[in-house]
Amino acid sequence: MDTTTLTEAEFRCRLHRRRPVFPEASVQHPMTIQEVDTEFRSARQKRSDIGVTNHVLNLFLEPSNPFEPGRTRKPKMEAVVFGALFALVAIAVLAFNCSAPRP
Repeated sequence: MDTTTLTEAEFRCRLHRRRPVFPEASVQHPMTIQEVDTEFRSARQKRSDIGVTNHVLNLFLEPSNPFEPGRTRKPKMEAVVFGALFALVAIAVLAFNCSAPRP
C-alpha cells in the first residue's frame, strides 16, 4: 500500500473510485436473475425450519420432532389455557351484549 501523502482532491478521487472486490476472479458461467431466484427459492423450500411463519407457530405449538417431520405438532399448554380464557371472555361479552335491553 502507498505510504505517500495524498491531497484532499486525490483522496476524494480514490475514495469514490469503484474497484472490483475480487479483481482476479473470473466468472465462467454468469447467471441470470431468474436462475438466481430459482436457486434461492429451491434452497428456501428445502429449509422448512426457518421463516417468519415457523417462528410465529413456535409461539403456540410444541417444537417439531426432527425424526417425524410429517407428524402434526401439539399446541402448547399455555396457548390452550389463554385461548380458552379468551374464548370465555368473548362468549361473556357477546352474551351480555345480546341480552342487554334494547332502547
